[in-house]
Parts: sequence; C-alpha cells; structure tokens
Amino acid sequence: MTGDTVLDVLLALVIGVVIWRMSIAVIRMLGTPPPEIDPDEVVPVDQDYKCTVCGAELTMRAINVRDEAPPRHCREDMIPVWRPA
Repeated sequence: MTGDTVLDVLLALVIGVVIWRMSIAVIRMLGTPPPEIDPDEVVPVDQDYKCTVCGAELTMRAINVRDEAPPRHCREDMIPVWRPA
C-alpha cells in the first residue's frame, strides 16, 4: 500500500466514525420522550383561530398557560376569530 492509500483509508475511517456517532446521537435524541405536562398548567378554553394564508380554522379546547403564542399554520401565526356564543 502506498502512502496515499493509507491516508485515504484512515480518512474514510474517521469520516465513518463521525457519521456513526452523529447518527447514534440523533437516534437517542429522537428516542427520548418529551417532558411530562403539568396538569395544573393546562386550562380549558374555547378559542377559534383562522389561518390568514389558506383559511384553515382551528378550535382550541385546552391551552398551556406557559405558551402564550397563537398556533401556527402555513408557517404563519393564526389569528383569533370571535364567534358569538
């Protein structure tokens, strides 16, 4: 084997190990369950939202008190819609 061939093999092994470790890290991250939601932070609501881009509508029945942002659709914030009771 020449010097270039040995260098190519070593470089391929290093790249393979890096890809392997990154793949294992991503799989572990995806396999970890999300944190539990505290039931005290979820409150019942009855709020309708509408997407300004495509017109899709959504009714929220419960909301997390920590998350104040409106839901998103078509990569845009949905707007609240008032409906008479």
